[in-house]
Amino acid sequence: MKRLIVSISFLLLNIITAQEVHLDSTWTKTFGGSEHDEGHSVQQTADGGYIIAAGNQLIKTNQNGDSTWTKTLALWSLSVQQTTDGGYIITGQGNIGQPWLIKTDFQGTEEWNQIGDFIGKSIQQTTDGGYIITGQGGSIGQPLLIKTDSQGNEDWNQTGGSEGFIGNSVQQTADGGYIIAGLTYSIGNGADDVWLIKTDSTGN
Repeated sequence: MKRLIVSISFLLLNIITAQEVHLDSTWTKTFGGSEHDEGHSVQQTADGGYIIAAGNQLIKTNQNGDSTWTKTLALWSLSVQQTTDGGYIITGQGNIGQPWLIKTDFQGTEEWNQIGDFIGKSIQQTTDGGYIITGQGGSIGQPLLIKTDSQGNEDWNQTGGSEGFIGNSVQQTADGGYIIAGLTYSIGNGADDVWLIKTDSTGN
């Protein structure tokens, strides 16, 4: 009887797992051509559609996921957010001499950019109209948290010191500070570990 119960439990577990793997969807869309194309970040926009950071492309869709426009970016985009003026702020990785931060209008036309040795992985517009970005610098000791004004000019930055930290997600908190999630390969046991840090409004 014990073996039977175990077998039935295993069978039920397999059925439940199979059901969980099956993804029901209202609709499914694909974008891209013959090269490697990958979506990294998506947000629903004020008009009910969606904005997608997809490598060197910025894709805007309607509420049904149909593309309304696509723009080619001068960076490899990793995070996008709609801004309060209806435009978009995009961060990611650029080659040497190329932007890591781009601001566009509501049609995806570039308004300004910032060039530097930084890989932005997550961005959010802050309550003062500026931006908070986390990611990783080109080497240890470079910024992992950057605060800018509304034009992308740096207000301040905070580094991970001499240790190995990479920021993957950042949000402004209700108290005006910031919460950052990422990984560290210098603290804890074994390989990389989850890293969570809370800062005040100046990143301390």
